[in-house]
Amino acid sequence: MYNRQERRIKYGKLIEGLWDCPFCDNKRIKAGQKTCPLCGHPQDENTKFYMPDAIEYVSEEKAAKISRNPDWQCSFCGSLNSDDLNICKNCGATKEDSERNYFEIRKQEEEKKRKKEEKKETHQKNTAKSAPKKKEKKKKSLMKRALLFLGIFAVIIFGMMSCLAPKVKNVTIDDFDWERTIDIEEIITHSESDWQLPDDARLQYTKNEIKSYEQVIDHYEKVTETKTRRVIDHYEDEVSHVDLGNGYFEEKTKSVPVYKDETYTETTDKPVYRQEPVYATKYYYEIDRWTVVDTAKNSGRDQNPAWPEPKLKDNQRTGTKDEHYFVTATYEKKEGKTETERYEMDFSEWKKLKKGEKTDLKIDAAGFAEINKE
Repeated sequence: MYNRQERRIKYGKLIEGLWDCPFCDNKRIKAGQKTCPLCGHPQDENTKFYMPDAIEYVSEEKAAKISRNPDWQCSFCGSLNSDDLNICKNCGATKEDSERNYFEIRKQEEEKKRKKEEKKETHQKNTAKSAPKKKEKKKKSLMKRALLFLGIFAVIIFGMMSCLAPKVKNVTIDDFDWERTIDIEEIITHSESDWQLPDDARLQYTKNEIKSYEQVIDHYEKVTETKTRRVIDHYEDEVSHVDLGNGYFEEKTKSVPVYKDETYTETTDKPVYRQEPVYATKYYYEIDRWTVVDTAKNSGRDQNPAWPEPKLKDNQRTGTKDEHYFVTATYEKKEGKTETERYEMDFSEWKKLKKGEKTDLKIDAAGFAEINKE
C-alpha cells in the first residue's frame, strides 16, 4: 500500500505550431515561417500560435537547434523574433532595445479582452435599467403580492393578539362572593429511605443494596472484519502540450497512478461488556414532618370576608392561608341581549365595588378582572 501518490515526469518532443495572418486572412501557416507566404506580413503582437490537428514531431536534430525560450517583440516595427536573434530580422533594431516577449504580449491582449468584457457588462447593466415597462409592471405585481401576503399575516397576528388582550366591559354589579381557607398542620411520622441519613431522622436499619450499574469488560471475542483500501493498480501516461511562446509546443508526459479498491480481512479482539451492580448502604428511617391534615374554610355572598377560626388539637398549627374574591356582573351584548359572568378580583379592587352600580372592568383571557382606570 502506497502512502502518497508517485509521479514520474518525462519531457517529450517538440511540435511546430500554426498561426493565422490577420492581414490577408491566410490560415494555418507553420510557425517556423516568420512571414506570411501570401502578403509577406511578419509575425507580430497579434500573432497567436496554436496546435495542429495532426501532430508531427520536429526531428531531434532540428529540435536541438530551437530555443526553448519565447519570442521577443521588436519595439520599433512590432515583429516577433526568435530568442536566439539579437537583432530584429525585419528592421535591424537590437533585442536590448525591446522589452516584451510573446507571453507578455498575450498577457496584455488578455487584459484588453477583459476590459472589453467589463465594458460590455456595464453596457448590459445600463440597458437593463432602461428595460421595457412590461418588466417593471411584473416587478410591481410581485411587490403587490408580497405586500398582500404581509398584510394577511399581520391581520392574523393582530387577531390572535386581540383574542388574548384584556377586554373592557361596561357591567352592572349583581353579587359578590368570597372564600378564605387556612391549612391545619400536624406532626406526622413518616417512614422513608435514602442513600443519606437526614440529621433529624431516627434510623431504623440499613441494607446493602444496588444503587447503580457500571459497564465492565467481561471477556474479549475475536472479530473478523472485511475492509477496503485504495492501492495503485498501474501507471498511465498523461500527455500535455506546453506553449513555449516561440511557435513550438513541447510535449510532456507524466506517469500517473491508477488506483483500485482492494478488500482485505482484519481480525481484532473486541471487548464484551457486562452490567456490574454497584452496591451502597441504604438508610431506612423515621422522620417527623409538619403535614396538612385538614383545611378550615370560610365563605360568604357579601363583602365582609372573615378568616375561619380553626380549632387546633395538641401538636397542631395553622399553615398556609388562601383567599379568593369574586364578583358576578351583567353586561349588554349586541342586539339588546345581556350576559352574566363571574370574575375573580384582587381584594383591594373588589372591596371598592357596590352592588347595582355600573362600572368598566378590564378582563384578561384567564377571567381575572380589575377596575378600568383608563
